[in-house]
Amino acid sequence: MPLRLEPVRDRKLQRLVKAATACPTRKGDVLFRRGELAAHVVLVGEGHVCLQLGEEGGDLRTVAVAGPWELFGEEGMVPGALRPYTAVAGERGSVFSLEGSDVRAVLRSSQHTLTTYLEVKERELHLLRGAAGGSPGPTARQRLAVVIVDLIERLGEPEGDGTRLPHWFTHRELADLSGAHRSTVTTCLNDWIWRGVLDTRGRSFTVSRAGLQTLRGEGLGPPPSIDPTPRQD
Repeated sequence: MPLRLEPVRDRKLQRLVKAATACPTRKGDVLFRRGELAAHVVLVGEGHVCLQLGEEGGDLRTVAVAGPWELFGEEGMVPGALRPYTAVAGERGSVFSLEGSDVRAVLRSSQHTLTTYLEVKERELHLLRGAAGGSPGPTARQRLAVVIVDLIERLGEPEGDGTRLPHWFTHRELADLSGAHRSTVTTCLNDWIWRGVLDTRGRSFTVSRAGLQTLRGEGLGPPPSIDPTPRQD
């Protein structure tokens, strides 16, 4: 799960971003491939990036996505590390390439950023444990609800009494993320739209507070809360 950059609180990271140059991307652009030497950490400026696994030349499956102001490719902080996945632009946008050694230095010197990074990893483990579940395990609908709630909480923007998810994730991407069939994703989304849980407007989703609670109820429960108390580096 990517680490989200908060410019007001992650001032040292923000300085790295200001010194970098935004690189425009188009849907389908490959930012790096699995097995390549990792020297940089990547920050999404606009759009979203799909992190994919699969054999070279075969069918790739999206296992995570990174949205605006989220960092991914943290393996670039480790000298000599290789990329464990392929990164592909999911839509038109932009990314920043940051020196891995510089990001590592920031994490070591910034208590807030390091703490946030560890909290993100704990959230990721929580979602993985929930997805694994016990016997008989969560249904595809439950897993999809968890994925949508996670995307809304990470990348959503306030709108009225609810939240708008401005990025259009394809049914294939949502199916990969939830471990479901694409037809199942289409059926569930249509049901939630028909019931008023979700609303589609152009190339975005909107969800009311009540709708978000409904999705949480259909999923596996909320992830661990993150302490919102502001800290200064």
